[in-house]
Amino acid sequence: MQNLIPIFLAAVAIATALNVFIRRFNMPTVVGYIITGAVLSALFQIDVRGDETLQHIAEFGVVFLMFTIGLEFSFSHLKEMKKEVLVFGSAQVVGTALLVALAAGLMFDMPLANAVTVGSALALSSTAIVLKILNESGQVKTEEGRNAHGILIFQDIAVIPILLMVTIFTTDDRSLSSLLGETALNAAIVVGLLFLAGRYLLGRLFRIVSDTNSKEIYMGSILLTVVGASYFAHHFGFSYSLGGFIAGMMIADTIYKYQVEADLIPFRDLLLGVFFVSVGLQIDAAVVVQNILTIVLLAVSLMSVKAVVLFLVLIPWCSKRTSLKSAITLAQLGEFSLVVLSIVLANDMMDPTEVQVLMVTVVLSMIATPFLINNGDAIVRLLSRGKIQVTPAESASVIGGHVLVLGYGYFGQLVSKFLEDAKITHVIVTDGTDEYVKARELEKMAVFGDPADRLLLQQVGIEKAMSTIIALDDVDSVKRASAAIKLIDPSIKVIARVTTDEEKAELENFEHELVLDGNTQTATVIVDQIRRSRLLAKEMSELQFMNELDADDPQSSIESITREQKRLLDVISRSFNGMRQRKNIMQLKAFHESFGVLSEIIGKAINDLVSQASLSPAQYEAINSLVDNQDHLARMNDVMDALGRELALMAEDDATRALSEIAVEGLDAILLTLKDLAEDYNEMDLDLLRNMTGGDGKGLAGIRESYLSAERDLATESKAILVSATNNMDRLRGLFGHVADNYRRLAEPAA
Repeated sequence: MQNLIPIFLAAVAIATALNVFIRRFNMPTVVGYIITGAVLSALFQIDVRGDETLQHIAEFGVVFLMFTIGLEFSFSHLKEMKKEVLVFGSAQVVGTALLVALAAGLMFDMPLANAVTVGSALALSSTAIVLKILNESGQVKTEEGRNAHGILIFQDIAVIPILLMVTIFTTDDRSLSSLLGETALNAAIVVGLLFLAGRYLLGRLFRIVSDTNSKEIYMGSILLTVVGASYFAHHFGFSYSLGGFIAGMMIADTIYKYQVEADLIPFRDLLLGVFFVSVGLQIDAAVVVQNILTIVLLAVSLMSVKAVVLFLVLIPWCSKRTSLKSAITLAQLGEFSLVVLSIVLANDMMDPTEVQVLMVTVVLSMIATPFLINNGDAIVRLLSRGKIQVTPAESASVIGGHVLVLGYGYFGQLVSKFLEDAKITHVIVTDGTDEYVKARELEKMAVFGDPADRLLLQQVGIEKAMSTIIALDDVDSVKRASAAIKLIDPSIKVIARVTTDEEKAELENFEHELVLDGNTQTATVIVDQIRRSRLLAKEMSELQFMNELDADDPQSSIESITREQKRLLDVISRSFNGMRQRKNIMQLKAFHESFGVLSEIIGKAINDLVSQASLSPAQYEAINSLVDNQDHLARMNDVMDALGRELALMAEDDATRALSEIAVEGLDAILLTLKDLAEDYNEMDLDLLRNMTGGDGKGLAGIRESYLSAERDLATESKAILVSATNNMDRLRGLFGHVADNYRRLAEPAA
């Protein structure tokens, strides 16, 4: 190939521009790559059949695709899908091949060998396009997706006997029995040796490589496995793709499955892009123009035949809707059809023009596939002439609505235990072999891989997860995982574990929903907030760095509880301001619930301390003050909740707006002073608070009488709100005083 650099630049530019454009219409990049190849062919007069290097590179795109398919289908999985693979797959391939071969022989007077070869080639569908679209759209786990997947697996395996058949038809100097015997022997050698290598060597190899903590060595071992298995299969006369598929199945039963797939996807997608460009390169513009009507009719006819055959195969087993959608999904012709047709052309089995027409027909059907699959439901409704009862998809294995736990160290194990106790589905991602084994021994849903790998995180459903908890042991790992998540989707809500305020500051740019200290009580908080609400989690973010209670040091524990109890005032203040600002009702509910959860946790900590520690009389007095404060703060929260609603309504009435504003300013000042007392008690603040809340309530009574007088002419509803609001203010006056006195008593032992 001459002028490689201009061709390469043109290919990248055209493919990028086309794919950016077509993605706006939710079309897969496959279409862009094929069109790119066709444009390059016209511009540079490239004949891909004459370039073995490009053909090999393109073929390895399919090899890596088959490898990732093999990863999804271990031997045990294939047993579970024996109906889809063996029954549906064999019936579809044999039925379509016979029907097309019969039509080719009768209608086009094609020799028997050619007709059987063409029928077999055109019975195959596009694994690359179909699986890519199904995976991107999330349909791969539906019933029709499962059918398509199983049939495609059989088709890919069927390529082996089809290629053997072509060899038999083009070989005159060897007997059929000799060829079959050699093929059977080679197949036994390839499958047997690769199976033994996978069972006894591969797991140990990846364990050794994983322990090096070297990404490049890990990648090299993956490529060695894929390319080595592919070459091994090819050496014995089979396709490279078969070796890739078997290599994937070898790794599928190891703990490294997800990490290997995540690491290999960039290579697969790049080489698949090359493959589809090479498909486009095989489009001869002159042949297309001269035979356009024939090509269109052939494409429609062949796709219709394939769809009808598959529908008839599935309808005894599946619903009408599922059968129709599966038939539409696999109606196209595939990349292996092009492989077989290329071999036919190379062996001069058919006229070159006829082969070119069939190749362009295959490509046209591949281009039409994304439109058919993406509009499958509409086509089903049109064909069914009415509404079809939708059968719920078998989606038990679909990850979604779960919690992701990244890391399975001490804190990750705590979170996992509490999530399990709360019956919350969660998936653990860890790159520690021992941690993975431990999780699997406890029968947890665990995936081995790098928690900072974006592709791996997407595979385990991070975008569908209810919450993601980063429970890694060092801040650098936390930052790497945070960066990966932000690149996937900045709106993903994340709870991260740190150990110091300095580490928390390092994570500020990631804007996580929560950043918490990693201990037992924090783990409990996380699980509680996940169970109750996402907004509740946000409002609980103030409960941080609460040390584990130490029964041997009760004074330190009392001081820790006192510090955390003061945070309840922050929640009361934010709840009050949120109420009068008319914030979202769910956010207000979160404020209210967060107070209850924090109060419950602090109350439990107090009870644990009393039951486990030996306390002095002074410490018992401090505990009594804390318990009394809990009660008064709880009542204060309820009264402030009601008063906030009332002041918001008063602010809407011109007659009471001024009073509402004065009351809000006064309450803000009181709460600020009370928070200062809680943070750093001093007599000056206490005197100030008493001055603001002192008196016998005559001031409020006077205000009430003034506003209720005839001169004000308030509406009946406004009067009722005013009376209730002033009564609540009076209640708060007493509660503020009680809480302030408790802070005075709590400060006395430290004096």
